[in-house]
Amino acid sequence: MSDDDGARRELPARPSKEHLRKQAKRLARRRSLGLAEAQRALAREHGSASWADLMRRVEEARSGSTPALSPLAAAARAGDAAAVRALLTAGHPVDGAPGEGGTPLRRACASDAPAADRIAVAEALLAAGASTRRDDGGATPLHAAAARGPLDLVELLIRRGALEWQPDRRGRSPLDAARRGRAPDRAAIVELLDRPVIRDPSFRVAVAAIHAGDAAGLAALLDAEPRLVRERIVEPDCYREAARHQYFRDPKLFWFIANNPILAPVMPANMAEVAQVMIARGADGADVTYALELVMTSSSAREHGLQIALLELLLAAGAAPSARAILMTLGHRELAPIQALLDAGYPLTAPIAAGLGRADRLAELLRGAPPAALQDALSVAVVNRRVDAARVALDAGADPSAFMTVHAHSTPLHQAALFDDTELLDLLIARGARADIRDTMWNGTPLGWAIHEGKATTRARLEELEPR
Repeated sequence: MSDDDGARRELPARPSKEHLRKQAKRLARRRSLGLAEAQRALAREHGSASWADLMRRVEEARSGSTPALSPLAAAARAGDAAAVRALLTAGHPVDGAPGEGGTPLRRACASDAPAADRIAVAEALLAAGASTRRDDGGATPLHAAAARGPLDLVELLIRRGALEWQPDRRGRSPLDAARRGRAPDRAAIVELLDRPVIRDPSFRVAVAAIHAGDAAGLAALLDAEPRLVRERIVEPDCYREAARHQYFRDPKLFWFIANNPILAPVMPANMAEVAQVMIARGADGADVTYALELVMTSSSAREHGLQIALLELLLAAGAAPSARAILMTLGHRELAPIQALLDAGYPLTAPIAAGLGRADRLAELLRGAPPAALQDALSVAVVNRRVDAARVALDAGADPSAFMTVHAHSTPLHQAALFDDTELLDLLIARGARADIRDTMWNGTPLGWAIHEGKATTRARLEELEPR
């Protein structure tokens, strides 16, 4: 056990200093720690910076000076599913009261109630619309479930939209919480959260060869097991049941050449040679084309100086950049691959003109364009902070309040707030952009984004629009 397992445990209604002291002594014996180190670990597990702070909180709790939990939060922490359902029926807010420092769902996941009771409470809250992504108190419900278990609770949260990559306020993932945690089924939880989940030993060896740049070893493995270049990893069902797009779910072996998502800290310099090994052994054309999109949007490939070489290899192997690949590349502000495509003869399209800031050409390209094309142009102009191009797209009829076609959970105003770009923000507002629309991933307004990300300039501008 480390100093902090990643999920804050709730103190009971009447906590006992003596009980906590005994817990610290048992922890010290079990983990061969000094008593002070064990006390510090136990304090952090309960969300306190030090043992002294934990003792102060105990005194406050026993004196009644700490804010009382809402009835729903208290019932969730107690694992009382019947009470939770009754309170929800009576109209209690499913995500709890403001200022509680943790949603009822997170409290249920972090509580000491039996696993079956915690799952029953979680199911009741989720059925009523509880958010799996709220991080009140510093961590999400998934962090708490990953640290405490059981596996069934972790899978339930993922199926209902929890993000296995979402960090807590210290930048730690649910996987970090699982590794630091003390769940009885910790190994199974770690395996589930350590994505992609690869259970085929030969596939794991092949991926390791790609990450190591071992072209000869990969060639020998594929010659011995040709299926590896054709088959795909099949991940646990909870990821397929999640109601969201996951771009690297159930991956094919060839996709790993892009290191997108970043699974290896360093990309080998001979990655093009590694890719050629799989191309020569029959990598499917659709896999090559999809790998092109992954390469074009790969910050790792760019940072390692491999992006353009891989792009050229894949184009030579027959990959064709789709309109979606172009949009995603522009949406990730990876402009060098786009310029390489233009240099290779790819035509200038409206999204490319918008993303590169070629406003002089954009007006012509958008003349008579359908609404979807207008939104594409506005979206990539906003993401790349091309104010003149955004103005052209708006002049052509793009809707400033519509959800974007890249980063599609947000509107242009959300992105302008995130960039702290008042020029772009003022343009959108002047063209009628609504500031009250909530994004579909975090349920936040543009002002909420500015506050959460500490963007003082756009926060002040958006606060001026708030009703008095």
